[in-house]
Amino acid sequence: MGRRVAGYRSPEGFREALGGVWLRPRRFFRGLDPEGGPLRPALFAAGVLYVNLVLSALLEAVWAREFNPVLLYAPVVGLVVAAVLGPAFVAGLAALSLMVLNPDNSPTRGFLPTFRAYGFATAIAAVLWVPYAPLVAVPYGLYVATAAMQETHRLSFGRAAAAALIPLGALLLIILLLTGPADAWELLKNPPG
Repeated sequence: MGRRVAGYRSPEGFREALGGVWLRPRRFFRGLDPEGGPLRPALFAAGVLYVNLVLSALLEAVWAREFNPVLLYAPVVGLVVAAVLGPAFVAGLAALSLMVLNPDNSPTRGFLPTFRAYGFATAIAAVLWVPYAPLVAVPYGLYVATAAMQETHRLSFGRAAAAALIPLGALLLIILLLTGPADAWELLKNPPG
């Protein structure tokens, strides 16, 4: 699973990865096993997205004081959405980062380590259901994504920042284009209801 780094072994369980990414991101990504498979980070990203969707639906129902039978379907629909969108989102970020990291397609940097790093970096999204939390989580997520790229690929800070910020900036630009400035701001504030 994890390789030894100064007596530290990177746990890849849900709680351990969540805590490691939030509290010790550089140490977590430095100790991440580069030979690990794609299943755990894909399941982790899907789990974070699933918890986010379900808690967001519950918070919205409590806030609006509307408890209806449709709320019972939220966990089922959320699971399907999370299982598809979580890994797809991570793979898209990894592919975009590799275009920045590896423009000449040399085999020195691989898709799998980048996918694994972004998969576990989605831990920052675990608080996006909390109102106004995205205002703090998005900037911290940019730092965590930079640390993930820097530690996973042993890059300079500038190159790691470019590999992390260009794909995430593209994602935020897509959200802005799809929703418009006013709705994008509301999405970042995330007030329930």
